[in-house]
Amino acid sequence: MNRGDQLLPNYNFNKSLHTLRKIYSDNLSVTLIAEDIIYCSITDDATNIKNKMQELDFDYLGVESGGKLVGYIIKDELTDNSISDHVHTFTMANLVSESTPLLELLHILKEQHPVFILEKNQVSKLITVADLQKQPIRMLVFGLISLLEMELVQLIKRTYPDEQWKNCLSEGRIAKVKEVHEMRKEKNEGLALIECLQLSDKGTIIKKTPQLSEQLGFVSKTEVGRFFRSIEELRNNTAHSQEYVYEDFNEFLENINRIEEILNLI
Repeated sequence: MNRGDQLLPNYNFNKSLHTLRKIYSDNLSVTLIAEDIIYCSITDDATNIKNKMQELDFDYLGVESGGKLVGYIIKDELTDNSISDHVHTFTMANLVSESTPLLELLHILKEQHPVFILEKNQVSKLITVADLQKQPIRMLVFGLISLLEMELVQLIKRTYPDEQWKNCLSEGRIAKVKEVHEMRKEKNEGLALIECLQLSDKGTIIKKTPQLSEQLGFVSKTEVGRFFRSIEELRNNTAHSQEYVYEDFNEFLENINRIEEILNLI
C-alpha cells in the first residue's frame, strides 16, 4: 500500500465534514424562521393599534403608506399620538436578504433587532430574537455541536494512537465507554471505542492534554471545563423541544462563536 492509499480514508472523512459544514453554514437560511409582516396603516390611531398588538402579543408591526411598507412600530413606544409619530424607517442595518445564512443572522441580531427580510426588493418578513427558539435553530446548533464532536474524535485519534487517550479518563468513565461500546456492537453498530466517548469525556481529554488545549485556543483548564459544560447543556436543550434553546442570548452567541473558532482551528 502506498502513502497515498494510507491518506485517502482520512482525506475522504475531512471532505465529508467540510460538506456537512457547508450544509449548516450556507443552506440553512433566514427564511426558515422568518414570519410574514403584519402591518397597520400610517393613519391608524396609535392607542387602538397598541391594544391590538397587546391582544396579539406582537412587539413589532409593519406600517403601510400608499400601498407600500415604509417602516415599523414598536409596541412599547406607542402613545396616544398618530402612528406616523412612531414609525422607524427600514435601514441597511436591519435589512437582510432572503438567502442570508442563519449563522450570519445570529451575529446580526446581537447588534440589531428586529431584522427584516428583503424578497425581490420588497420587505416581506421579520425576525426577532424570540424566533431563535424555533426548530431550524435547534437543527443548526445540534449540527454544529455534532460536527465539533466528530472533529474532536479525529483530533484525539491523531494525538493518541492505540487508544492512549484512555490514560486521561478515570476507570469509571472507561468502564462506561466500554459498556456503551458493547451495547452498540450487539446492535451491529461497528463503531470504534473512541466513537463511544461522551462530549464530557472529550472535554476531559482536551483539558488533560496541554498541547490540545493550546491548539484549540484555550488559556486554562478552567476555561476548557466551562466551555464543555456550556455546550453540553446547549446540546441537551436543543435535543428536547420542551426546553428553551438558551436562556441568555449573549452567552448563547459566545458559545456558537467559540464552536466556529474551534472548527476553524482544527
